[in-house]
Amino acid sequence: MNKFVLISVLLILLKGNVVCGQEMLGATLGNYSGINSIQLNPGAMNSSKLWLDVQLAGGDLFFQNNFLYLAKREFVLWDILNAGFKFPSHNEDYGTEVRSFYTYRNNRPKDGFFNLRLNGPGAMLIWGDHAFGIHTAVRSIFSFHNLSYDIANFLYLGLNFKPQQNTRYDDDKRIWLGGLSWFEAGISYAYKVYGRGFDRVDAGISIRKLFGVAGLYMVSDDANYIVLNDSTLQVNNLHAEFGLSLPMDYTSGFNFQTDPLTTGGGWGFDLGAVYTRLVRPHQKYQVSRLCEQPYEDYIYRIGISLIDVGGIRFNQKAGKYLIDNRASLWEDLNSFTFRSIDHLLDTISYKFYGNSSTAQVDDHFTLWLPAAISVQFDYHYRNKWYLNATLFYPVSLSKATLHRPAQLAITPRYESRWWEVNLPISLQDWRLVRLGLSLRLYFLTIGTEKLGQFFRFNDFTGLDFYFSIKIPFEKGVCRSKGSGDCPAYEDYQRWKL
Repeated sequence: MNKFVLISVLLILLKGNVVCGQEMLGATLGNYSGINSIQLNPGAMNSSKLWLDVQLAGGDLFFQNNFLYLAKREFVLWDILNAGFKFPSHNEDYGTEVRSFYTYRNNRPKDGFFNLRLNGPGAMLIWGDHAFGIHTAVRSIFSFHNLSYDIANFLYLGLNFKPQQNTRYDDDKRIWLGGLSWFEAGISYAYKVYGRGFDRVDAGISIRKLFGVAGLYMVSDDANYIVLNDSTLQVNNLHAEFGLSLPMDYTSGFNFQTDPLTTGGGWGFDLGAVYTRLVRPHQKYQVSRLCEQPYEDYIYRIGISLIDVGGIRFNQKAGKYLIDNRASLWEDLNSFTFRSIDHLLDTISYKFYGNSSTAQVDDHFTLWLPAAISVQFDYHYRNKWYLNATLFYPVSLSKATLHRPAQLAITPRYESRWWEVNLPISLQDWRLVRLGLSLRLYFLTIGTEKLGQFFRFNDFTGLDFYFSIKIPFEKGVCRSKGSGDCPAYEDYQRWKL
């Protein structure tokens, strides 16, 4: 374990983010998405078909990489449901270890993306021209981007991968690795800023308080190294920066420690606006109850938003470190034993600077969220059929930041009060095509943006699954009197497509 930790840190520093912002498209795009719509654009709340939406729980688990895989002939996701399931295994060409995963043996840069999101209780309320939301979530993101083939092999197979020994590797590109886990609680507000004729404009903002549990980043700007044998690493030059704050005991062992539970804090913001081209002219209604509020049907909508702006400043159990164009020789790596995180960090500093303290340049750091600009276009084709196009483009706000890849998704959908189907076709990072499917049955939504994981179409390189459980209250449907006593509902029924 100690040997693996040391080798991993050294190799990642030498070469080695972008975060996949898996977006739960089937739960966030539609007119019944309610409180979930703020994940894409807080200005979209006001145009919902719901006047009240209460979220009980929701979640998203996503992972994708282009280095490790399980062969399609040996594994499909359904297999894990079988009694006594065991992952397939095979012997590697080098070494004596038995492994489950195969590796893609090509020279393409290696990327991996992990995203876990658990949405807690939340709610959305529309009151005339105003919409209000409260939301809670636990989020965890980790990824690596542009990892070279040689580093990926050394990390997975070990330094005893002989085909890469005694070869000089040089990389002067900037490479990121990052991970962040946090709690968040926030409020959202949207307002109809303009409504006249067939045009309507809504704008919104979300403000979230962030509670950091763990943070880690590494940035390499220049690296030159040689692996001489299975226990010797010669670093000719390294310019790298890293910071960490982990829920662990730094002084003894590598045990998790939850006191304090959070070691940093910060704020996050989302801003968005939506233009709507209405089917009929915009009108002001006087209603006696919130449930009587009308829904305004549309021909198309165009939205733009800036999401996940902000960061977390870690100032407890935190350190920022810099290796500034230094060389080092690491011998007998197989026999090194590390007692704690502090021992590991002190050793890194000693190997590069000759003492245990020079590498640390600060006792705090700020890690920024995976910010992105998003553009949404939603076209109402006819009756209950819609077509959506959504773009996400990453924005880097600092060197110490998480990055999500660019993503373009085209999503046809059929939606009604009681059920809804989405079929997202997405292009991630301009190269990876994915087909998804989601189904909403009134209060429950389940979906995936990697439908192929359930079939033997391709090798298994990742997974995706999301769900949402909510209690929706539709505009114009007043349960106590019945829809027939609601003038706004009757007017809507006459005009809807």
